[in-house]
Amino acid sequence: MKRDYSLNPVGRSGRPRRPIEIAMTPMIDVIFLLLVFFLATSSFQLVEQLLPSGVSNISTPAGDAAQPPEDPNQDVLEQVIVKIEMEGGVAVAKLGGVTLPAMSQLKERLEAIGGVRADVPVVIDPQAEVKAADVVRAYDWARQAGLARVYLATRQ
Repeated sequence: MKRDYSLNPVGRSGRPRRPIEIAMTPMIDVIFLLLVFFLATSSFQLVEQLLPSGVSNISTPAGDAAQPPEDPNQDVLEQVIVKIEMEGGVAVAKLGGVTLPAMSQLKERLEAIGGVRADVPVVIDPQAEVKAADVVRAYDWARQAGLARVYLATRQ
């Protein structure tokens, strides 16, 4: 006598087998709990102090502080920080931590940076005492140099 196993599956003991059921609901619950946990503990903000910046880390030997930084190249430019401060009633620009002798040299430096890489972020960071006209002038020079990402730093 031949048995048909496809219609009536039988185990080794001769009794019919029960179909295997996998409970998916607890597995889906665990996956959603993990998803909520990772979303709740993740931070989607970059901490400003941890952002790499090759231009701001240029060090100058003692006595060379009056010299402007070297010509920019593709490797160094990740972010450009322009600090505008008041010294003796005159606005002075600092590019990469080095004080530029005149504000007009800032325009030349920004044009050189724009010629190397136009998509580099430029952050203009004025002191509270700096006149708005000097800040707008620096912003305009950066945009005229072809730099697309020009930002103004703010303080609370």
